[in-house]
Amino acid sequence: MTVAAGVALGLLIGLISGSVFLLLLKTATYWSEKGASLILPLVGQIVAIPSFWGGGWLGGRLLEELLSKGGAATIIVHYYVVSLAVTFLLIFAYPAFRWIMRLGEELGGRTVQ
Repeated sequence: MTVAAGVALGLLIGLISGSVFLLLLKTATYWSEKGASLILPLVGQIVAIPSFWGGGWLGGRLLEELLSKGGAATIIVHYYVVSLAVTFLLIFAYPAFRWIMRLGEELGGRTVQ
């Protein structure tokens, strides 16, 4: 039960934060064509994505309290972190890589092979 709870929570938060990242990346690509100053608010939003993972109340109080109790709560937290990291990585890795390569091509003025 504890493993399933940790994995389910990690998958849920990973899907949400990965989807938000993809939406922000799409918006950033669109607005970067309009002008560099318009993309700065989006950069701030992308940087704020880790707050989904355990910032504020979840990271400050709940996770700390669960880890201090030990036992089953510690197992939930470990599975939560691993499943969150894997889910987010699977969602964002390829689109982020392509975006970085396209940016490099634009800055360098040549196609990367």
